[in-house]
Amino acid sequence: MLMEFDRAVLLSICRACKMSKSAHVPEKAFARRHTEAGREVKKALRKLISLGYVLMHPTRGEMTYALSKEGIALCREMQEGH
Repeated sequence: MLMEFDRAVLLSICRACKMSKSAHVPEKAFARRHTEAGREVKKALRKLISLGYVLMHPTRGEMTYALSKEGIALCREMQEGH
């Protein structure tokens, strides 16, 4: 079950990736939207990864993140609800 903040982080990732399955973004690309809750963003990100909504993509410089098919579907569902 996703909490409200987890959903907000997932939507931030969706915006940063522009709903593309092939886009990989660093954490700072979506975490800056939640500057007041830096530690909470990391917790939410770990939860989203464990639930299979977000995928980790290691690069030479830093870890980047991408949406899974399930993550994109949930983003679309949440956007339709708003």
